[in-house]
Amino acid sequence: MKNLKTIYFVYDADGGVLNEITYWIDKNILNKKNTCELCDISHGKFFAKSEWLKFIKELRTQHKVKVLHRNELPKKIEEKNYQLPSVIIETEEKMIEIFNKFSFQDSNTSLSIIELRKQLYEFIEKL
Repeated sequence: MKNLKTIYFVYDADGGVLNEITYWIDKNILNKKNTCELCDISHGKFFAKSEWLKFIKELRTQHKVKVLHRNELPKKIEEKNYQLPSVIIETEEKMIEIFNKFSFQDSNTSLSIIELRKQLYEFIEKL
């Protein structure tokens, strides 16, 4: 854990008011299936879940945390072509993708905030 620099949570959706409204309409009215699994974990129908906000606040007491949309990525993440959504840990030496689109989808059931938190802390302890 001593060399952990930043934890990135990256949505497979674009940020900005217009983009977020478009995403919401696509998902909730048009029932399009191109949803972001991390969005489903962190947000209810209209707003971020209080459980998610508490989780991020808790993480920020110990670590630098950035929650980003795909159109807000720094070059060092964009260049890696991660399968979004993803959770990435930056250490002094490298970028480590902990969760990606496939790991979110491979869960037998939807990954909950509780399970995401548990797995993230287990990974951090091993650093």
